[in-house]
Amino acid sequence: MKISAISDVHVKAPNDDADRRLSMFLAHPEVLSSDYVILLGDIYDLMVGPHAEYFQQFRHHFQAMDELLRLGKKVYFFEGNHDVHLEKLFREICKTSEVVVSQRPIVLELDGKTYYVSHGDEHEVENLTYHRYMRFIRSRPLKFIADYIMPYRVLNYLGRRASKVSRKKGMKRFDPEAVRQTFREGVRKTTEGKFDFVLGGHSHVKDLYQIPGTSSFYLNNGYALNSKTFICIHDHVVNFLPLE
Repeated sequence: MKISAISDVHVKAPNDDADRRLSMFLAHPEVLSSDYVILLGDIYDLMVGPHAEYFQQFRHHFQAMDELLRLGKKVYFFEGNHDVHLEKLFREICKTSEVVVSQRPIVLELDGKTYYVSHGDEHEVENLTYHRYMRFIRSRPLKFIADYIMPYRVLNYLGRRASKVSRKKGMKRFDPEAVRQTFREGVRKTTEGKFDFVLGGHSHVKDLYQIPGTSSFYLNNGYALNSKTFICIHDHVVNFLPLE
């Protein structure tokens, strides 16, 4: 049993470094030989709603996912805070209807082990402002607007502007070690050591951490352009493999 997973690639445009990194992941021999291929959110820096423009720009990624499905792989796409309300895009525009698209954590029972899989933002438990913001972003009214009302150009403009402001603020106060400790404590609180493996992203900090007093491991590949790795779990043995 083999799992390959990546998070926080933040692809902005076709042929940028992040785009190439994601393409490398989707075509990597270890990924092609995996049973489960998991995209853990914020794969794209801005992708909201079922706009055909996304498919036109990133057709090569969706075709690569189609190929993985054709090879019999299980493919999961967990929505992050930069790529949301995408189920209709996968179903109706990209025709990758067998990709599991989820905003919520999923627990997988694989060969006698339990895997808790999500984007990972729920582990930032003390950031109440962020959680209020995400409840609004993921709400049914916003989904309806994204699916049926908001034009691509307007959405793209507003989203990129908000992303730029957010990134600038985040860079000013980003302390990797403090973030690592925040997420470790958050994982301990949210999962309580109940799962053998907890896979997530969002923090942009790479980590492999065993929750004290348990057999539960927390895995985070970090910001893919910095880590230049992806997670590969073969028969429940964890490795971070290079992606260069």
